[in-house]
Amino acid sequence: MKKSIHAKLLPYLFLTPTLILMAVFSYYAIGNAVYTSFTDSTFGVSSQMVGFTNYIAAFKDEMFLTSFKNQAIITVMAVFNSVFFPLLASEILFFIKHKKVAGFFKTAFVIPMLIPQIVTILIWKYLYNPNFGFNSILRALGMGGLTHNWLNEKSTALICIILIGFPFISSMYFLIMHTGLNAIGDELYEAAIVDGATSMEVVRYIHLPNIKSYIKVVVTLSLIGSLSGFGLIAATTGGGPGYSTMIPALQMYKIAFGDGKFGYASALGVVLFIVIILLTLASRKLLGEEE
Repeated sequence: MKKSIHAKLLPYLFLTPTLILMAVFSYYAIGNAVYTSFTDSTFGVSSQMVGFTNYIAAFKDEMFLTSFKNQAIITVMAVFNSVFFPLLASEILFFIKHKKVAGFFKTAFVIPMLIPQIVTILIWKYLYNPNFGFNSILRALGMGGLTHNWLNEKSTALICIILIGFPFISSMYFLIMHTGLNAIGDELYEAAIVDGATSMEVVRYIHLPNIKSYIKVVVTLSLIGSLSGFGLIAATTGGGPGYSTMIPALQMYKIAFGDGKFGYASALGVVLFIVIILLTLASRKLLGEEE
């Protein structure tokens, strides 16, 4: 009996260090941010509680409201691109029966994972440079009238941000989709062949229903990545021109570490955190929970 109790407690003993680290570096940080959001903390020094003043100010802040509109557009496109293009590439690869050819394309889709994201961003920033890249191509084709200062014009900056990464075949999301397709049992394909199913019917009735859990993972990861990340915009437009490409995470960072308004920045962070949680739960509900 004594040995049985020890055996039951052993897993919890191994989990304890991890739980302590999570409590200190994750949950304490979240709790501290929530507390700070109710203060007028400046440069990390909390002076007094101000209640919901920071939250009220946030929803009256034109920049914050515009940043959420920009974020909504970016997030919708990011989720679509993260699901559709990797899934399309995985489906095409699935129907390539020549192993060497399939292996070549699989390697080609995975290799970009080895390239740091900042390198990709700098390449695209070069392409958008008004003196080089796309403008040089347009001038060479005699279409100089279509040139723009792509990242520095309000009419083009946001769409240019969205297009960075084309053709949007993320190596990680491609591998997730590819793994999902390969996990489907052969008996389903054999039954489909007997019934004379076409490739599109295989995709619709076998692939999509059976990789729903993998699609859910991709949607969740792309949602969180799009809403919480700001490195792309920080390295290209900095939220400009004006705040036409500003997003909440970047605004929060600038207010906290640029202006030193930690109370207000924390309130923005809490709002963003709640939005991420709600959208994640909504996406899981929309895609359906696993039985």
